Amino acid sequence: MTALEHQKIIDLASAPIRIGAEATLDAAARLMAQSHVGSLVVDVDGEPVGLITDRDVALAGLLRAEGTPLPSVREAASMPLLTLPANVSIEEAARFFGEHCVRRVGLVSMKGTLVGILSSDTVLTFTATILRTLAEGIERGLSEERDPRGGAPSNLGTE
Repeated sequence: MTALEHQKIIDLASAPIRIGAEATLDAAARLMAQSHVGSLVVDVDGEPVGLITDRDVALAGLLRAEGTPLPSVREAASMPLLTLPANVSIEEAARFFGEHCVRRVGLVSMKGTLVGILSSDTVLTFTATILRTLAEGIERGLSEERDPRGGAPSNLGTE
């Protein structure tokens, strides 16, 4: 088992911020900006049904026909909300992102309650941090093995 198999995705998730399906795209954009997030959970009658991203808002605004009103959050959102159990590993989450070609996923508790939103960017950043830490350790180890007189690797363990 790898270290990534033990790390749970809920530790990397952000709190779900919700918006009603009938809200305007302006309201969604304002809420994303105020909350410093790139996505909102779309609710219908208090139930999470989809996800709207900053990209969805931008494209819906740009691609609408001239003179037509902006679509509602419901019309611009991705539905249904794709979810994963909150206790799966980062490795499983990464596989899910790849298989479903999505950048964000809802995380649900064992009771089925939405408890977080995970982005592929967060998983990538976390994984890169692990790799950077490992590389620094290897680099330190290699520099300690060098002969202080000439910088060449020492003969430790070969004599």
